[in-house]
Amino acid sequence: MNFWLRVICLLLMPLAAWAEDRPRAGILWNRSGLPATFPLQVKTLPGKDYVVFLVDPDTDDPAIAGYIRGGTFFRLLVPPGNYLLRFAYGTDWRGQDDLFGPDTGWTQIDKPLDFRVIGTSRRSGYLVTLIEENGSMKIVEAAPQDWCQSLRRSSQIREYPKDLPGTTDRDAPKLRYLDQQVQIYDRLCA
Repeated sequence: MNFWLRVICLLLMPLAAWAEDRPRAGILWNRSGLPATFPLQVKTLPGKDYVVFLVDPDTDDPAIAGYIRGGTFFRLLVPPGNYLLRFAYGTDWRGQDDLFGPDTGWTQIDKPLDFRVIGTSRRSGYLVTLIEENGSMKIVEAAPQDWCQSLRRSSQIREYPKDLPGTTDRDAPKLRYLDQQVQIYDRLCA
């Protein structure tokens, strides 16, 4: 019994070495040369992992790619532009060149999605939903999501330290200044 267990383990070792560790969910690479600032969210079911490729529809060149672990929340910031979304999916990750090996499945969106600024404080993004139907993956929805940005300002009156260089009269009124802070907030537009 012990002999056969060793033989089975020796036979399975090359298979384990062939599969790679799954990457963290998120960006794999950005070849666009542009900053990634527009949100893409993808909803998937558990059981398979995915790689999303955003492809330029005119040149068919991939601009950015992200790894999605099935069934978990996924958000990727993408560069501005029009992109076709192509999804590779499978269960055994074999690296960026082989993806999920010979069992890699593919699906893609029919029309390009437009990631752009609308007005001065609105960014367009998308929520894409994938489901498995009759053994194949299907994109059931690509809903636009606009994200609004707003500024929040806060200010506080502060006093300079008492031992400020060049101050000799300790009874003089304290010097004060206005400390201002600005923060940018994103929220889903109504």
